[in-house]
Amino acid sequence: MHKAIRHQTVIEGIDAISIRSDRTFPRHTHDEFGFGYIADGGQDSWSGRGLVEAQSGDVISVNPAELHDGIGRKGCPRYWRMLYLSPAALSKLTDIPIGAAEFSLPVIQSRATSRLVINALAAMHAERADRDHVEQQMILALDVLLHRNGAQTRAARSSCSRQVQLVLDMIRQHYDASLSLNDFAMATDTSRYQILRMFSRELGTTPHAYLTQHRVKRAKRMILKGSSLADVASACGFSDQSHLTRSFARQMGVTPGRFSFRQCA
Repeated sequence: MHKAIRHQTVIEGIDAISIRSDRTFPRHTHDEFGFGYIADGGQDSWSGRGLVEAQSGDVISVNPAELHDGIGRKGCPRYWRMLYLSPAALSKLTDIPIGAAEFSLPVIQSRATSRLVINALAAMHAERADRDHVEQQMILALDVLLHRNGAQTRAARSSCSRQVQLVLDMIRQHYDASLSLNDFAMATDTSRYQILRMFSRELGTTPHAYLTQHRVKRAKRMILKGSSLADVASACGFSDQSHLTRSFARQMGVTPGRFSFRQCA
């Protein structure tokens, strides 16, 4: 079973999403910061910051461009509520320069922290949400997530190898083209075997999987702007609308035809 609901918010650059699902999501990334909590059930997933072993009441977080998957516990659908903030929105709330903030812990087991996160979500979901109240609750939650639980800046973050960075640049600039492992090998002056091993070792996924999830992210943006699915498929590098639908549903847990800003179920 799977149900995901997107909630409109009073602050530009922030999305609120509630998900109840027993599905497994492949490794993917987000452009935004995300934090929330497990309301029911649990999950044992992987992220670039370590294992995500979370259960009911635990706070979970994700950073922009952080590779992670979503694996629930067998026979136990989980329910989680999340807030996703663009880097600009987080910077405006916290006064931390864009690109300098980072959540270091993928899971926080703290009742006090959970209460702050729940308060922020409750304020955001209120029928007549007061913007000032929402911002204050968000700031309180972010203060804990960014400063009181070991979060750090990205200054010391390790970088990818030159070859892997070239592949990432190709994907981000030419995701609408028909890119293959041969293309990546030629661009990096390596063999297909070498670049696949390097990419997988450094990022924890294959170039093909990364390209697909990047295309899906681009497709989501176009869909939210009202573009037709045929136009989205063509612009984002999918072979046809059916290819878009299959890839989108696998990444997002819902078909693009049922995806909208207010609700996807």
